[in-house]
Amino acid sequence: MATWDETEIGEETCDECGAVYSVSIKQFPLRDKDRFVCSCGNVLKEWNSTTCYFYERVS
Repeated sequence: MATWDETEIGEETCDECGAVYSVSIKQFPLRDKDRFVCSCGNVLKEWNSTTCYFYERVS
């Protein structure tokens, strides 16, 4: 399956615990339904599209 380039879109901070994540996106040819849940259990992002989000904890 082909993918497109990954793009950094910045940082996001969890409203519940203050954890900071670096966020990037990648486009895929097929739709993906998923979500990202912070280590504290707070849902930061939900999606159902060809744009997928990737989170990496910074602090």
